[in-house]
Amino acid sequence: TVDAEPYYREKCTQIQKTRSVTAKQLEGLGFTVLPSDANFLFAKSDRISGADLYAGLKSKGILVRHFTNSRICDYNRITIGSAAQMAALVDTLKEILEEA
Repeated sequence: TVDAEPYYREKCTQIQKTRSVTAKQLEGLGFTVLPSDANFLFAKSDRISGADLYAGLKSKGILVRHFTNSRICDYNRITIGSAAQMAALVDTLKEILEEA
């Protein structure tokens, strides 16, 4: 049998690095990013509502998860993708924030 553990360890390390870089970039844009050990980030901006940010990203072809519960409606859940996907997210967020 093939030992898949090295592959999964490498992927986990990759996700952790990408998550860390993305969290720092989001914080640099003024986002509040909650601590995460998962494959996603929970983030909000004081410049735009969670619903408007979700709609803006969706209109530009980037899907995140938005919740309508009053406690978390300003946040969006951002799943960690590849470094290139996360760079596209950050670039698109910059565009959306400039428009806001």
